[in-house]
Amino acid sequence: MAAVLGRRKRLVAIDLITNERHRIKDKSFIGAFVSMTDIMESTSEVKKSANTAILLVLASMAMIVMFTEIFLVPALPTIAQDFPTQTEWLAWVLSIYLLVGAVATPLVGKLGDIYGKKKMLTVVMSIYLVALLGSGFSIDISNALFGEANIFVLLFFRGMQGIGMGMFTLAFGIVRDTFPREKIPVAIGMISAMFSVGVAIGLVVGGYITSVARWTDAFHVVLPFFFVLTVAAVYLVPDTRIVHGGKLDIPGALTLGVGIMALLLALTQGEEWGWGDAATLALFATFALAIVIFVVIELRTRDPIIRPSLLANRGVLGGNVVALFVGLCMFMVYQTLPFFLRTPVAAGGYFGLTDTFIIGLYMLPSAIIQLFFGPLGGSMSKKYSPSTVLALGMAIVTAGFVSLVFLNSDFWQLTVSLLIFGAGTSLCMVSMINVVVESCPQSEFGVASGMNTLFRIVGGSIGPVLAAVILASSAVSFPVAPGVVIDLYAVEGYINAWWVGFAFAVIGLVAAVALRPRPQDRCELREEDLPPADAE
Repeated sequence: MAAVLGRRKRLVAIDLITNERHRIKDKSFIGAFVSMTDIMESTSEVKKSANTAILLVLASMAMIVMFTEIFLVPALPTIAQDFPTQTEWLAWVLSIYLLVGAVATPLVGKLGDIYGKKKMLTVVMSIYLVALLGSGFSIDISNALFGEANIFVLLFFRGMQGIGMGMFTLAFGIVRDTFPREKIPVAIGMISAMFSVGVAIGLVVGGYITSVARWTDAFHVVLPFFFVLTVAAVYLVPDTRIVHGGKLDIPGALTLGVGIMALLLALTQGEEWGWGDAATLALFATFALAIVIFVVIELRTRDPIIRPSLLANRGVLGGNVVALFVGLCMFMVYQTLPFFLRTPVAAGGYFGLTDTFIIGLYMLPSAIIQLFFGPLGGSMSKKYSPSTVLALGMAIVTAGFVSLVFLNSDFWQLTVSLLIFGAGTSLCMVSMINVVVESCPQSEFGVASGMNTLFRIVGGSIGPVLAAVILASSAVSFPVAPGVVIDLYAVEGYINAWWVGFAFAVIGLVAAVALRPRPQDRCELREEDLPPADAE
């Protein structure tokens, strides 16, 4: 009996020991699980912080670049005073930047696909930095070289700045590579909204700088900020190492550049030479021939800057066609409005402003409304689809031109018109790149986004020159001092320019509606096209 009791005690003791071991094991498993969860949450937080830093750098880049480009708009009449014998080339201060950008952007996008987007971003930002320095000292350099101010020195460095337009294609590609898919539209919307912030700051701060100092000083102010931003990009933007093979389509880029250059030269000089002059007609013929050759090159090139197969997708085609007209409409307004505000009342103008700071303030409503509609456009793209937002944006741009034609004679009327135009422009800028994002795989995104930027800046390069041609047909001589007569533009010239802008906006609206992507046009992302699984 005692032996049996002793055996039972030993069995109970063994059970207690076994249960305790299982309990300890279970606690160890739970502890390990909790630790792993903590690590994953910590990794997620680190990833969120990294994405925030990336977005901060890229958004700041967009803001500073737009500041640099837009402060020149209200300063155009002041710049003209420094080059009194070369005013016919004034429109090229905006157009040369866009022309070079049209050629460089697809090449930069492709180089980013081949060698890595971060590497190319730092290279392009460095080139832009040098161009800022040169533009700031352009008058000093031209005085040293030619003994007088020469606008072609400024145009040279403005062309170098055009290479910097490739930054935006690289920025959108970096977002595509590093952010989770559902957050891409909002991130792109935030970067696009910073375009508007840069416009607002450029109109006010840039206008103030150019009113109390020389317009070249604005470049000097930007320079240290952009230098800091370039260093930040080196350390904060990751090297995603998502690269693709291929070659540069240099023949295609050069042919396209020659064609656009010929068109812009014909538009610039046609009024002086005569539209039926042999030289003018030769330039138009060169443009047509270059475009035909460009199409042939693109069809036969393995890695074209405009891939015909992508244009077969209605989403990509629609986004690009609309981008052309958005760029054209935007820069027609940017070219005409400062001169409209500056036209003296004695010459038939409504405002007679002479201070670039005040001119900037008058143009500010368009920029302010874009601060709100940029992020809103990103959110609306997620909810209603980017193509719907794009069509809505073009409809509002069209209404904006109608408003400019009929409401322009005092500050409040002009404010209403610019609020409408700015809201539509902002929705278009955000949504057209998101249309491309949803319509192509990541392996083609560098080319596709480069195409979208290309179409927009081709339109933007034509816009200022076309506006200048329309205005030139309504030039009037106005005496500003005894024996001193300058050419100004009648109000009817601006109205005509805005009616032409309205016509282009209508074409863009029709394209946005007719070329909306079908379900089969939307890209089904492959596993390799997605960001890492832990991306937040």
